[in-house]
Amino acid sequence: MLTKEDLEDVLDQYVQSFVPAMQRWKYHLILAKGGMDYAHLSEQSMLGHVVNGIFSLARLLRFVLEKKLPIYALNEQTLRKAFALYTIHDTHKLGGFEQMGGSEFSIPLERLLEEYNKLGLNQFADVDAHLMRAANVSKRSQYQGDIMLGEEKGSLLWLLVRLADTMASMVDARETGTLEGYLRQLAPEFASKIGRFYLYFHEVRDVRGVLTNLVHGVIAQQLEAEHGFYPLLFFATGTLYLGPTHIPHFDRSTFIDSTVESLLAETVKQGRAEAKTFVQEGGIRRRRYDFQPYVYTFADAPLLL
Repeated sequence: MLTKEDLEDVLDQYVQSFVPAMQRWKYHLILAKGGMDYAHLSEQSMLGHVVNGIFSLARLLRFVLEKKLPIYALNEQTLRKAFALYTIHDTHKLGGFEQMGGSEFSIPLERLLEEYNKLGLNQFADVDAHLMRAANVSKRSQYQGDIMLGEEKGSLLWLLVRLADTMASMVDARETGTLEGYLRQLAPEFASKIGRFYLYFHEVRDVRGVLTNLVHGVIAQQLEAEHGFYPLLFFATGTLYLGPTHIPHFDRSTFIDSTVESLLAETVKQGRAEAKTFVQEGGIRRRRYDFQPYVYTFADAPLLL
């Protein structure tokens, strides 16, 4: 059985050992998404894609553990294997092998083992080579036989890899279709309409840097406090949440009004925390020997004196 302590410990080990390993092998210079082969997608390096997927999967599993959802065979060893398999799930994009057939996923097992061992993953988790190749195969491919050829049952591992890959590939909080399908396979609590939990998102289309980030934070805090939402994925334009399927007494207009009030309060609060710096750097009108009008929003008389 996986615990929160196991999850945090394994994640810390992974970050300490394998982010540097991927940097040494130039994963940050290799495209996982975008480029000529994936021109319809935003560019994402192999390192960025792997790290995004690992942290996304960790956030999802934190939710699973917090809600005590029963996932059969989910334990520390399964987590280690899932992290390791996901790390090499795009080996078919690295080259260095001759395809065994017409499919881009027809990678010799020796090439997968080479990549696995060179990153040092063999010291982290012992994984069957057939599962390594299964993790590389797209869900749309007809070549899924490696899952059955492996020495251990790999359906949960395959699903965890697919979840990580799906979340790492999302560029917008609205892209929930594939993720919803995999969540339903993970646990019945995510079943559409009849399950306990559902995917929601908020979106702010007018992105204006720091202020927009503050808006995201305030909305997330209120949804978490008032309705039990769990922020799962974060985007420049919004946040994707897991929340209760049924939300009683939610009024959109009231929520927006409350968010605006909280946003103004948070803006003033942060302004006061940095008030002295703001005043010194741009709030003084030196020719008139007084202060810019906006200074009085967050600075009181004792500070100005």
